[in-house]
Amino acid sequence: MSVQITTAFVEQYRGNVAHLVQQKGSRLRGSVRVETVVGKNAFFEQIGSTAARKRTSRHSDTPRMDSPHSRRRVSLADYDWADLIDGEDRVRMLILPTGPYAEAASFAMGRAMDDAIIDAADGTAYTGVAGGTSTSYDSSNTVDVQVGGSATDVGLNVEKLRAAKEVLDAGEVDPDDSRFCVVNAKQLRNLLAETEVTSSDYNMVN
Repeated sequence: MSVQITTAFVEQYRGNVAHLVQQKGSRLRGSVRVETVVGKNAFFEQIGSTAARKRTSRHSDTPRMDSPHSRRRVSLADYDWADLIDGEDRVRMLILPTGPYAEAASFAMGRAMDDAIIDAADGTAYTGVAGGTSTSYDSSNTVDVQVGGSATDVGLNVEKLRAAKEVLDAGEVDPDDSRFCVVNAKQLRNLLAETEVTSSDYNMVN
């Protein structure tokens, strides 16, 4: 055997591209309204609740109920993503990266969308006629980190989910509307440690 046969050794390359592990796009887009907006800002009109008044006499005047009106302002935010491929580089490559680059851009934009949704969920809202009034998140809608933990900070558990449902129900959030629970990997691990979640004796009860 020739000791110089190593000169004939070849290297094999693949013609496809694999994305490294990452969140592939938005997970929360389906949980919010998607509107087409033209302009710098958009406004959404809101009407609050009123109370009916008991009639105490016959043929009395019909009382006027002033329905409370409010307005919510949303502002457009711009995001950019770009990468470059030189024509000279394309002739030197076995792969054609334009497709994977476009997928990576889509993934990045989706993650940015989720970040914006999460920030807005408990962020400051802008209300009023021109949207110039800052309205802070109502902290009474927050479930304490110690719920279900006997005065110690604990992760996500069934008792926290019950408390969150109570907040939504007490606020008359329409039960026909979809309700979403956004959790991270650690919170999901905490929840799966609950017997009430993993045992069919509990979670199969209607």
